[in-house]
Amino acid sequence: MKKYLAMLIGAVGMMAAGIATTGCWLIILDEPEMPKSILNK
Repeated sequence: MKKYLAMLIGAVGMMAAGIATTGCWLIILDEPEMPKSILNK
């Protein structure tokens, strides 16, 4: 039983990580120009 629970939690974690990574890339690619405050640093 614990093995199946661990597999389920691992699968949910992998899906959450994949969604978060995809969301980050969409935000980065959706922003056409960077603010000058970031470029000056």
